[in-house]
This record gives sequence, structure tokens and C-alpha cells, in this order.
Amino acid sequence: MPFTGDYDGSIVAVLERLRDIAGVEGLALLDLSDTEQPVLFALGPGGHATVTHGRDLLLADPIRPSHTLAADGRAILACPWMLPPDRPGGLALWRAAGARRWEDGDHSLAATVAMLLHVLLCSGLGQVGIDRLTGVPNRRWFLDEADRHIERLDGDGAVGTLSLIEIDNLTRLAVSLGRTHVDRVLVRLASYLRTMVRPGDVVARIAVDEFALWQTGMDHLTAAERAESLCLQPMFQELPDGHRASLSIGIASRPIGSGEDVRTLLRRAQLAVRDLKAIGGGGWRVSHLPAKPRCSQPKE
Repeated sequence: MPFTGDYDGSIVAVLERLRDIAGVEGLALLDLSDTEQPVLFALGPGGHATVTHGRDLLLADPIRPSHTLAADGRAILACPWMLPPDRPGGLALWRAAGARRWEDGDHSLAATVAMLLHVLLCSGLGQVGIDRLTGVPNRRWFLDEADRHIERLDGDGAVGTLSLIEIDNLTRLAVSLGRTHVDRVLVRLASYLRTMVRPGDVVARIAVDEFALWQTGMDHLTAAERAESLCLQPMFQELPDGHRASLSIGIASRPIGSGEDVRTLLRRAQLAVRDLKAIGGGGWRVSHLPAKPRCSQPKE
């Protein structure tokens, strides 16, 4: 698992140092109030299955530390906490397969580490709503802001469109070229998105390789034209050794009176991206709402 989260340089340094001192294979900071993407930060091998075990431990016992042994042999320990205002979450630590298992005696030390990280998070990291690498808003800020725009749509009789922009094969680039080049790709894309949006649009980095764009008053046809232009931009030509980065863009429009919130639109856009990547990625796809059945005419 490559690093995931907002790429906040200070928290990354803390987590890397903590991983080395504790002698663990990886760790993750979780916010369980976000059921779709609970990982605030994650570092080290292990993958989503390991983080899922940590999340399940936190859900099973949200008060005390607990540990388990995963099917792949990784020993996982979870320490719960509560982020303001009332967001449950915690710290998950795991050791490599075959390493010493966690014991009850490890709970107090792990809880102390979790408390220190909790204080660090609550002191402001990730709460200001800005992704520290790219300078654009982060996922939490985007969800709140886009929903505020959506609340006004029906009263104004307007449509709105959410575009999800995913960088194809970013993990492979990270393995081949290193994080420095990946950071340049992310910063370049964020900079271009800032130049192409209108004053009332909302752009944010919502995951490691994903940006989201909310556009009030724009239908899917105009959004598709913007997506086509974005895909054709030569933004990533400076990558070394012939490496290339492309974009897959999912587009979900909200018709007047549809009742969809931003999370529903985001899921639709994610499905469009998934379908696009299933045929090779690179390009854009519009997610259309299923057609409503016609009302049958009463028989005379």
C-alpha cells in the first residue's frame, strides 16, 4: 500500500518515524464517520484487507485497544479514539506475517502512541480542509461544500454536475519513478484544474489519485466537452523513461428535482470511471440515471 491521505508533509514524517521506532510493517489513521473512505492516512505494506481488519476491530470495541491475527499472518492492533466533534476512529498498527504477535501487554504502549497522534490530528492537521501537497481543498471540505451548492439547485431550478478525475496507474508510477515524480503529477493536475474552473466551481483532491469537480448550472454535455479538453492536455510529458500518465473522468449530472446528494453523485461518477478503466482507461464517460417507466394509461 503506498501512502494514502492528504499528503501532509508533517504527518507523513511523524508516521514514518513512528513506524520505524515501533518496528511495525504499517499503520493507518481511520475516521469511521466516513463510511466510504475511512482512511485518513495509511503507510506501509498490507493493503486494504489489513486496514479493513483494523476498522473491524475499532467497530467491535470502540472503547479499548484490541488485536487479532489476520488470515495472511499479519498481527493487527487497533486503538480507538474520538475526533471532534463526534467522529469515531482510531489507529491501526500491523506487523509483518510471521512477526511477533500482539499481546495484551502491548495495549498500554499502543494506546499512548494513539493518544499522541490524536492530539496531533485535533491540533489542526486535516481540519482546515486543504490538501497540503496541491493546495486545493480536501475530500471532507468538498463533500460539505458541494452539498451546500446542491441544496440551492432545486430552488434555483438549476442543474449541476460532478466530475471525478482519476489519474490512471498512479501506483505503478510511484513504484517505477518514486514519490517525487508522483507529487509533480498531482501538483500539475491540481494547478491546471484551478485554471480551468469558473469562480463558482468547486475543485478538490478527494483521494490519493482522484480529484473532484462540482459545477453548478452545467449539464453533462458541457461537462463532457470540458473533460475531453482536459484529457487532451499535454500535462505529463516531462515524466522520464517514456512513462506517461492519463486521466479517466466520470461525469454525473443532477437533474432538477432528482433528490441526489453529493455522495450519490460521487458513487455514480466512480462507477463511470470503473467502467471506463475496465476497457483500458483514458478518456471520459457520462453516468446516466436509469429511465423511469412510463405511466400506463387507464383502460376505458
